Amino acid sequence: MQNKPQYAVEAVDNTLRLLTLLWRDGAVRVSDAATELGVARSTAHRLLRMLVYRGFAVQRDDRSYVPGPALARSVPRTDPAFLRSWLRPAMEQVNRVLDETVHLVVRDRDHVRFVDSIEAAQPLRVGSRAGVRLPAEVTSGGKILLAHLPPPAVRALYAGRADIDPERLERMLARTRRQGYGINSDGTEPGITAVGVCVPDPGGEPFAAVSVSAPTMRFRRARAPEIAAALHEAVDAVVAAWAAPTGWVRS
Repeated sequence: MQNKPQYAVEAVDNTLRLLTLLWRDGAVRVSDAATELGVARSTAHRLLRMLVYRGFAVQRDDRSYVPGPALARSVPRTDPAFLRSWLRPAMEQVNRVLDETVHLVVRDRDHVRFVDSIEAAQPLRVGSRAGVRLPAEVTSGGKILLAHLPPPAVRALYAGRADIDPERLERMLARTRRQGYGINSDGTEPGITAVGVCVPDPGGEPFAAVSVSAPTMRFRRARAPEIAAALHEAVDAVVAAWAAPTGWVRS
């Protein structure tokens, strides 16, 4: 712990503490910021509005503030804290519209890691998978992420997997690529069906996926395109909002 400077600038100190709070908690309200900093709500509001102006924060529809693109410039796109804070609005929108469990995943070679989950409110629902690691080829999000890789890259990934038929995998990924979403029916566990779409950067490069999981007994396969469209709409809105203020910086 560094000693406090003899001539500390309170406004700068409050701003830096507020940035730390944004990054730590992912979402901050004016009242939370005022309490944390020990300042009036009006002061906290002015600080947050300045962070929005400079691209370090974004205000959501519920009036809370989340980290903005300028705060994430030096952070890898697959950093869990960054992804959770950035894509939560999209996940919440899909969860609210469909009332099914929503997951956020990133690819880890031939597997995917579940970074975040929002469970459905229904009594019969798919539980959170946050922290779970599964083979990419059996998950909806993993399938669509693999489908965006060049075929030679996929073959290289699976070169050591004796349990995988390369030709069958390529046919499945070609089908996934054509339909624009991944679908998993009982692939990870019996009785669960999921639909997943990619999260692209403004240049169209996928780096994560968002999926909806539901009990197979109430999932009609004919709804898959509708669910994929809802996912695309929510994800595209978040990507566009983040790209607009200061521009996307790849890492």
